[in-house]
Amino acid sequence: MSAILYETNDGIALITINRPEARNAINNDVVQGLHEAWRRFAEDDDARVAVLAATGDAAFTAGADLKDMPRDIWYSMPNLSVPTDKPIICAVNGFAVGAGSTIVMLADLAIAEEQAQFIYPEAKIGAFAGVMAGFAPRMQYKAGLEWLLTGDPMTAQRAYEIGLVNRVVPKGQAKAAAMELAGRIARNAPLVVQAMKSISRSTMPKSSTELYYPQRRMLDAIANSEDIQEGVSSFKEKRAPRFKGR
Repeated sequence: MSAILYETNDGIALITINRPEARNAINNDVVQGLHEAWRRFAEDDDARVAVLAATGDAAFTAGADLKDMPRDIWYSMPNLSVPTDKPIICAVNGFAVGAGSTIVMLADLAIAEEQAQFIYPEAKIGAFAGVMAGFAPRMQYKAGLEWLLTGDPMTAQRAYEIGLVNRVVPKGQAKAAAMELAGRIARNAPLVVQAMKSISRSTMPKSSTELYYPQRRMLDAIANSEDIQEGVSSFKEKRAPRFKGR
């Protein structure tokens, strides 16, 4: 069973976290699957808007899987692991814990069901990757900081009040509401929609962590490239390298 499902219809890419037996916890399969989904969405000319949903009704995601801890969890993050000017909407159907709350924060839009809760427990467990520090330009600073520092659960209604989500809907309706919103956006002029997102995001201050990871992405690409292998081989063989740019 695939940890991430990807399908497109009428200009919308529906991406689904598909580990209901583990409350959609994020392991390496989810990280790799989401990274590939974001890359596919960014490159797919037929997909104008993405909706990120989750299987089941208990959790959007329980965060990092403590039984199968993921490496480089930031690769799963929208707008961070793969840059795109196309809008991304989260449909939050239950608990969004830790990295799950970070995913919602980094998405462009979000719809949450009334029973959903947002939990960022890092202060209580002594762990912090830094990405959530980018919350300040995305929601009310003092309210958001209180949520981070206490580690207390936040209701969907409170998340709406401080700007983490756009709308609260009845139980079982987040995905449908997100798809309806995505459809309205997808029918608009794509170049204008993408320019609106791009220019709006360019005005948003970024945390040092958000600035670091795009650089990390470039350095990882170099470290895993054919060119670095060719460079090492040519040095050992005392010949001119034949770089391919990949």
